[in-house]
Amino acid sequence: MPFAVVWPMASAERARACQRELVAQGFGVALLASNKPRQPLKATMFALRQAHRIDQGAAHAVIGGDRASIDELLAHRHEFQTVTVLGEVADADLEALRRLRTRRVHALADADAAAVAAHVATLHRGRALKGPAAEVALTLDAFHHAAAVGDEARYFEIFPDDAVFLGTDPRERWSGKQFKQFAMRYFERPSAWIYVPLQRHVTVAEGGQLAWFDEVLDNASYGECRGTGVLVRRDGAWVLQQYNLTVPVPNDLMADVARQIRAHVDGR
Repeated sequence: MPFAVVWPMASAERARACQRELVAQGFGVALLASNKPRQPLKATMFALRQAHRIDQGAAHAVIGGDRASIDELLAHRHEFQTVTVLGEVADADLEALRRLRTRRVHALADADAAAVAAHVATLHRGRALKGPAAEVALTLDAFHHAAAVGDEARYFEIFPDDAVFLGTDPRERWSGKQFKQFAMRYFERPSAWIYVPLQRHVTVAEGGQLAWFDEVLDNASYGECRGTGVLVRRDGAWVLQQYNLTVPVPNDLMADVARQIRAHVDGR
């Protein structure tokens, strides 16, 4: 099910109306409490992921234009694939949101609740893949969800013993069996790790038995990452044969990062 999180607004009725209209569009909705203090957003999103499998892996944010809501969203940016801001928004605040490169950020000053819900539904449909690529996307979403909820059986069903995992450290090249041995201590927790997919491209080879992909993921600790890999059809289901996790470095930072890596390798 797709999910949206609706922040408190100047008009409590407008927030509730957005909730009702989003539900009518087929969304699950978390309406954040307006009373202070409320449950931290981190805890809310953790509980939401434990209870539900979020379609496309990331939620949609609907917020008012106040600075407090924008700051809270920015602090939890990795959870959301789109941001819809209602009401008047300062240019500086909107610019801060639009620096979230992989999100789709929109400001709707005067839209009513029905228009807001239709807008969010359109954004959700816009990211959906079609045909065989959609099956691959569902498998990748299930893979990430299994890690988020600590479901090692499902995770390693999708990532079998003969797969290869390439991690962010140059020494990290594991078979699926080796990676399972490494990762099992993390799966003893309620959540092993959370990487939230924001963008994805999938190509399915002619014959429909082989696919490859690249995706943008966000993580609370490491920020935006890139995952690439290969899947094959096996016993009627898609399974991973390779997953490569990297942290892309902006060109403007690359020379400095390269110097830090050389200094680290040289023991300086």
